[in-house]
Amino acid sequence: MRYLTAILLLACALAIPAVCQKEQGLEPDSAQARELKACGPKDKEVQYVADTDKKSHPIGVQTADKALIYVIRQNYKWLRNFPFPLAVDGEWKGVNRHGSYFFFTLEPGLHNFCSKGMRENRGVLALTVEAGKTYYIEQEDYFSRRALAAQLSPMSETEGKSLLAITYPSTWTVK
Repeated sequence: MRYLTAILLLACALAIPAVCQKEQGLEPDSAQARELKACGPKDKEVQYVADTDKKSHPIGVQTADKALIYVIRQNYKWLRNFPFPLAVDGEWKGVNRHGSYFFFTLEPGLHNFCSKGMRENRGVLALTVEAGKTYYIEQEDYFSRRALAAQLSPMSETEGKSLLAITYPSTWTVK
């Protein structure tokens, strides 16, 4: 009986490191690596001229094979017209000003989102999305080291729809 217990303990001890290892390529280890994966290299950043369309209120079309993503920035009191661009997996998707939103679709899977505030203040969010579902992400701003910083937070469907109802679509051109 002791021999069987010893073999079982040894097998468990050898298996634990293999089970506890991270799956390769799923999520970078450091905050700097996560930011690079989400935002991409600085020389690939896109500069936008942003505006808000207060005459229309388009909504995204949900398809069965992709996830629909809404990015919403509330009407905050801090530097209202300061643009907050957003990238996913290093590809810049669009920009919001205060009280605006935009949307796009993504393939299912793990994605890394990046929102840029003033200077080099960035917010990063890793989110796994599923095909046929809708996701709402809030771009929040706050002051950090005397500059407007960005933060990304997933919202519930109820929160997202209520914010969507009181914001306007963002429009932009690339500089």
